[in-house]
Amino acid sequence: MTDLRLVRRHLVVLITVAALFGLSGCLGGSSGSSGNSGAEGGGGGGDGGTPSPGATYSAEVQRTTFGIPHITAQDYKGLGYGLGYSFAEDNICSLAREIVVASGQSMRYLPDGNVASDIFYTWYNSQAQRDRFLRAQSRDVLDAIEGYAAGYSRYLRDTGVDSIDPECAGQPWVREISVDDLLAVYGKGNLRGGLSNFVGPIVAAAPPSAAPSAARTMSVDQTATPAFDMTTINVMDGGSNAYALGGSVTENGRGMLYGNPHEPWDGVQRFYEFHLTLPGKLDVMGVGQQGQPFVNIGFNKDIAWSHTVSTAKRFTLYQLRLVDGDPLKYVYVDSQGVEQVRDIERVPVTIQLPGEQTLTGAIHLSHYGPMVAVNLINQSLPAWGGNNLAFAIRDAASENPRGIEQWLAMNKATSVEDLVDTLQEIVGLPFVNTIATDRFGKALYADISTVPNVTAAQFNQCIANQPALLALASADLPALDGSRAVCEWGNDADSPQRGIFGGGNLPYLVRDDYVANSNDSYWFSNPDQPLTGYSPLLRRRLLPFPGASTGEAVPLLLRTRMAFQQIADRLDGSDGLGGTRFNLDQLQDVVYGNRSYAAELVLDDVLDDCMQNPLMPLKAGGAINASQACVVLNDWDRRNNLESRGAHLFREFWRNVAFTETTENAFRIPFDEADPINTPSGLIINAGTRQALGEAIKLFQDRGVALDATLGELQYVVDAGANDERIPMHGGLGREGIFNVAQGPGPDSNGAYTPISTGPTYMQSVTFDEQGPVVEALLAFSQAADITRPFHRDQTRRYSAKDWIRLPFSPAEIAAQAISEKRVLRE
Repeated sequence: MTDLRLVRRHLVVLITVAALFGLSGCLGGSSGSSGNSGAEGGGGGGDGGTPSPGATYSAEVQRTTFGIPHITAQDYKGLGYGLGYSFAEDNICSLAREIVVASGQSMRYLPDGNVASDIFYTWYNSQAQRDRFLRAQSRDVLDAIEGYAAGYSRYLRDTGVDSIDPECAGQPWVREISVDDLLAVYGKGNLRGGLSNFVGPIVAAAPPSAAPSAARTMSVDQTATPAFDMTTINVMDGGSNAYALGGSVTENGRGMLYGNPHEPWDGVQRFYEFHLTLPGKLDVMGVGQQGQPFVNIGFNKDIAWSHTVSTAKRFTLYQLRLVDGDPLKYVYVDSQGVEQVRDIERVPVTIQLPGEQTLTGAIHLSHYGPMVAVNLINQSLPAWGGNNLAFAIRDAASENPRGIEQWLAMNKATSVEDLVDTLQEIVGLPFVNTIATDRFGKALYADISTVPNVTAAQFNQCIANQPALLALASADLPALDGSRAVCEWGNDADSPQRGIFGGGNLPYLVRDDYVANSNDSYWFSNPDQPLTGYSPLLRRRLLPFPGASTGEAVPLLLRTRMAFQQIADRLDGSDGLGGTRFNLDQLQDVVYGNRSYAAELVLDDVLDDCMQNPLMPLKAGGAINASQACVVLNDWDRRNNLESRGAHLFREFWRNVAFTETTENAFRIPFDEADPINTPSGLIINAGTRQALGEAIKLFQDRGVALDATLGELQYVVDAGANDERIPMHGGLGREGIFNVAQGPGPDSNGAYTPISTGPTYMQSVTFDEQGPVVEALLAFSQAADITRPFHRDQTRRYSAKDWIRLPFSPAEIAAQAISEKRVLRE
């Protein structure tokens, strides 16, 4: 054991919201080395599809404009090999770092290491867990994963650790990787909608009689624990959007898709753009997150699809009734009505620290899964042992090894109907909706993903008369009575995994006109065909909205309302773009319109009040004259374009207004489930809204920022590889009802909105003609995190200019956009 004082300076608070949410990510990893040696050097030209004698891996890679690699091989090992090598050229530090985190070695190697993270991922990504994942994969998937690890490692050997991206050059944690490392990557990634949000409370959970563990005593401050925040799990602050347009609303009569998942611009959720061709078997293009050997979002010659984060809950908490006098035992009534006593197991977990030192913590396990310090989730709930209760958590996605198999099947799909079939058969998606279209003119919305099998009747039965469970349900955290077998997850005959819903009990919709999703639930993907009758765990709100006739009916996010309003305005021609159907250019104009739905909804009310009484109150007392500000807001175009003047002023006003999706007292006209796009409406002007405007004006006056400054002057990203050049960014906050989300921590001390930390990622607009897919796309943060690469901010400039890029898919298109000779990689 080490002296705890030696590592205190490295610690992050274990039980704060920052710790809980900072650990989540789409994909994580584990360290190791592949030991591949004696690699044959790569060369230009040649047939990448024919392995040389004795070669294990062979791929042909050709880069086109903006650094997009097109990888051709004759087997899945070769595809993975070419992709792993290409990714490492552009982004090696990101995956190398995540490998350290998911292996539970962050304290050993990283300056911002986290004890709770290391204990949790050392436990979760055990060798046994990785072996279970490995055994579940098909040969094709295993070959692609193996090839990816080998290709990444080959790049590192070719380049040398001292000559890679300066951000991590020479670091001891940058090493060759193995299949085992990537298995940990996928394991961690599966937990985004569940366990990764509870790392702090899981590690902190301990019975009341136990002496504090080393990990718990090392936390900086166990008393300042904010209330748990569901907005991350519930995607309240996200920004993913997708439209699937059917042939009845497109000019060419074929399907059309727009997708834009909004994710953090750095780290584990960063997308990478690529094209995979396995002649006669696979030809697909799009993006995947780091470590992924197949396309997660993209298109082939027949279909195009995107994902948005679903509102479905991937986990349930379980309330355990403890045995009197023994906090490590709990009562369980089995399906025959027989009362049992079950044990809570303490599993010691040892992590590595700098200087070959170690530290031991523990995870406590019930038969459901790990125990949780529920008082750190909701301060009104008891600590372990309070009221003779304790809580555990079960995560369905943590038991799902089918994600990569699912994406491979999607990559091969030939129609919307074929896509539905594979989604229902595999049920492998961990936390996302799917929005898709095809060349035949069909549009699909589906939340066919990994969801605990808890019916509405079961949910209501298993929280009834339980104050703690009702409190959690009101906060949209699903928690069930763990003392009765009747509250165990059910099983469907068509489910590939025990305890989750089969594909036949999950919502989807196929239409000829359109579907859309902006992180709201399955209920409202098309106004003419709401979906109802599914488990509460699929909804954003577990409990019904007051006065609604169905559990699904709930006020929509403003961004969702904007999404449907934009479609309606296109189809009735009121958007001024000409005609009443979509073509690709009009679709791009719509999604980049940057309309502020909040402004369209409330600004007239605000201006009417301002004209009558321009003196706005301030928190500190006194008032500020809003006359000039209201002239600016009156002249503002109510958009968040680079040239929009006054957008920043409205943004801070709306940020100050006490409004959420379900606020019942903010509007004169309440929510009407028969008209969810247009209600609630009519902002109630009161002292709070007037103060909100006054404080927004004062904020910019104090920072010396003109109230009529353009958004492009204030909202930008910096290109560190080009002398910190500023690249202005259009878009705004999802809370404003802006379809095209771009958000960061701002405004800073200068009134600027930089850096953009979460925003547009891979935007694709897709349709089809007789030759195949017609695709214009943008990867907003560009291909390379490495600032020394030419592809670091090139697409970012194109995004800023709203200048879409035509993606090359056919051999002729690839040849026309090629920026280098074909490179053959073999070993």
